[in-house]
Amino acid sequence: MKTYGSYSMVDVHGQGRPLRRGDTLYYTGDASPSLYRLEKGLLRAVRLTPQGRNLTVRHIQPGDIFGEEALHSLQRSHQVIALTDAVVHPIYPQELQGEALWEVLQSLSSQLQRVMNDGVHIQDGELRERIARYLLNLADSSLGGEDSEGVRFVRATHELIAEGTGATRESVSKLIGEMRDDGLLSPAYRCIALTNENELRAIAGL
Repeated sequence: MKTYGSYSMVDVHGQGRPLRRGDTLYYTGDASPSLYRLEKGLLRAVRLTPQGRNLTVRHIQPGDIFGEEALHSLQRSHQVIALTDAVVHPIYPQELQGEALWEVLQSLSSQLQRVMNDGVHIQDGELRERIARYLLNLADSSLGGEDSEGVRFVRATHELIAEGTGATRESVSKLIGEMRDDGLLSPAYRCIALTNENELRAIAGL
């Protein structure tokens, strides 16, 4: 059993805050009275670029502790949106001590390493490579699934992929169409099947 001060991490059904897909947990500029721990689902933190486009800063996975602005009493630096139905649990800094504080630091450190690795999705390679890498990453998250024939798919829009790869929606739509014609993907409404995952991994450099 894990506890954060007097706060229990076990009874998520009694104390957790549910989010529906598309809900915003908090916005840029909001006050930050607490951290949060994601119990289930998938969230993403987004920031508005000077060009007026949303950019995915990081994905928040089950077990991640986030909202670190609360440790410094700062305003929220980005917006957090639920990509799937989710449950979050508040963690109040004043209740953190001992092992609980150490666990928060470990979670934030682990996420920092993941964000640095995920930066490759945006910065390294041509857009076709970045799209392949990003879709494979999402396939391993709560947005992923597998059909009756064992083909994996991702529940994602072209806009989400654009925001996750630092590209425009138009550029992403064009390349996904080309990758469909090449037999790599099978796009449908808000869903993309990875029809040739081995080739996608080769393109992604994995």
